[in-house]
Amino acid sequence: MKKDFTYHAYLSTLTNQALTLLLLVLALILLGVTGYMYLERWPFIDALYMTVITLATVGFKEVYPLSNSGKVFTIVLVTSGVGVFTYGAVTFSRLLVEGELKRVFDRRRLEREMRKLRDHVIVCGFGRLGEKVSEELYRKGIPFVVVENDPNRISKLEEKGYLYIEADSSHEGVLEQAGIEDAKILIAVVGSDADNLFITLSARELNPKLHIVARVEDPQATRKLYKAGANRVISPYDVGANMLVHAALKPAVTDFIELTTRLGPVTLILEEVVIEKGSALDGVLIKESKIREDTGAIVVAVRKADTSNILRPEPHLKLEKGDLLVVLGMREDIEKLEDLARTPHSL
Repeated sequence: MKKDFTYHAYLSTLTNQALTLLLLVLALILLGVTGYMYLERWPFIDALYMTVITLATVGFKEVYPLSNSGKVFTIVLVTSGVGVFTYGAVTFSRLLVEGELKRVFDRRRLEREMRKLRDHVIVCGFGRLGEKVSEELYRKGIPFVVVENDPNRISKLEEKGYLYIEADSSHEGVLEQAGIEDAKILIAVVGSDADNLFITLSARELNPKLHIVARVEDPQATRKLYKAGANRVISPYDVGANMLVHAALKPAVTDFIELTTRLGPVTLILEEVVIEKGSALDGVLIKESKIREDTGAIVVAVRKADTSNILRPEPHLKLEKGDLLVVLGMREDIEKLEDLARTPHSL
């Protein structure tokens, strides 16, 4: 069963404030009844009646004439009552005036959208790396949801309008709330290797088919992440170091890589295309496929369905269902190839 952490957090706050106000009112009533019974020697029902009309400030006549001590006590009781009710009015007005209810209803709307997600990406962590990952997913139009519990980062998520869950990714039930059963990919980029390890382990248990990419800082944690179920383990420092070396020694190669991976409009992109059963490419040799002639895309590499090895696109290599093509081309070229890879043979 999925839990709505944001909504329950709001209800908890609202309930706590209401209970606090109720307890204060009951405490004042108890104080008033006790005071009148002790100072004025009134019966319980008269003391209760006097306390209620005093706190309600309805202006009814006193039950009995008050002594000087009773008058001073009544002044204190009235002042306390006004203070408590003012506190209640200000507290609940703040929920409305400052837009807290609006934010909650907005969250409810976003959470309804989350429940509709299918084949989406779960991004655990919205630090510098998580933010860049989210920007790229948003740019590509890929549905995703972010899991983050830092209040400062939550504000940024709200500004950007991303779907998010305000919770700790490592807590039980959070990944279910993010729809992990229906997700396609999980990207674990929280700051701690231990947290990424736990997230990976939990995610793999909940969805054995999920593709998991995890960030690592300590190289010694890489093997543990793979054993926990990660499909890919990425060290931003290693990737950054390789890019710096390439930029220094092979600037032309770096320019090409940036051309195919930079954010924003690009001329060329690298993409993966999977060959489906019965498509025009199923059972065809590369040299006979006419991929370049018909689509304009260039096949850079092939990963056969029955192996994890990346192969060169040799002319006599036979393409089959489930094979993954790594291709280079413009967006329209890739789209043509995707159609070719899933379109049945024409009769």
